[in-house]
Amino acid sequence: MYLNPRPSIEDLDVIYPENYYTLSGTGGLVARLQRVWEKGKVDGYRHVVGDGRRRILDVGCGDGRFLGVLEAFGPKEWEVVGIDFDSDAVEKCRAAGYTAYKKRVEDFEEGANSFDAVIMLQLIEHVADPLETSRKIFDLLKPGGVFVVETPNLAGIDYRLFKDRCWAHYHFPRHWNLFSTDSLHRMLEKAGYEVVRTDHLMSTSAWTISLYNYFLDRGLPGWFVRFFSYKNPFLLGIFVTLDTVRTKMGRETSNQRVIGRKPL
Repeated sequence: MYLNPRPSIEDLDVIYPENYYTLSGTGGLVARLQRVWEKGKVDGYRHVVGDGRRRILDVGCGDGRFLGVLEAFGPKEWEVVGIDFDSDAVEKCRAAGYTAYKKRVEDFEEGANSFDAVIMLQLIEHVADPLETSRKIFDLLKPGGVFVVETPNLAGIDYRLFKDRCWAHYHFPRHWNLFSTDSLHRMLEKAGYEVVRTDHLMSTSAWTISLYNYFLDRGLPGWFVRFFSYKNPFLLGIFVTLDTVRTKMGRETSNQRVIGRKPL
């Protein structure tokens, strides 16, 4: 599924302003729960990336927050590097002591076979040509290296309930391409990868933002609509539980992780 028409590449600074919500962190209980979840995420990466000296690129690194997560919970031998097109975010990343490049990954000029892993979290849906981007990353990877992709999934209860109009993962006009698990597999295989792992993930913000959109669309009072914030810890608890149960049962959710490996 793709957005048509879409903004041009020259409009990126307009559709991602300085107050874009993903550039601002969460706090309190939500941040603590997020930290626990992300530790588990990095533990999962270790199984496919491996311990020992590894060079890892975080595409869309922002201010380096997830580089810090990788550094805190991954093996000490991992070398983490970031790339982002936002100048202020990259400067914050560098100020925190990380190596970071200011550019789009499509224009990244690092040599071939440079990384053991490339991580792209909730970003491939934003790029102009996800197949070409995947091929670019394929070239950056060493033989046996892995490409970790987390992106919305055209599945789950929230997708079925809200797909006609209010589903959060449409995220107009920023999400340009959306995938089912099957279509994501096909794209990665077309780019040369072997798909080695697929996971269904919690998608808590999709639930709350979809409900926010639904009630806003129906003209309900602002105080009621604002209750459905993606930072609301009460709603977080409900939807974490719901999506966790579904993942334990092997059911799809509206968030997914697919890992492709570059053949040796």
